[in-house]
Amino acid sequence: MINNKELFEKILSENPPTFSFGQKVKTNMGIGYVVGYVFNERLKNWKYTIRPHGLNNYYVDVTSIENFVE
Repeated sequence: MINNKELFEKILSENPPTFSFGQKVKTNMGIGYVVGYVFNERLKNWKYTIRPHGLNNYYVDVTSIENFVE
């Protein structure tokens, strides 16, 4: 029997997230920071929660993001 911690570690080792917590990224909605992510097992991709730059207590979920280069 596999527990949740082992399952999460397996998912992380097989499909590491592209972006980490606090990383500045560019989305179709502008620039923001990664504040969370969840793995979609059916689609085999990560869904990220972004806090747009300059906005507190406002979050959006996106799947299409890229590195922000200053």
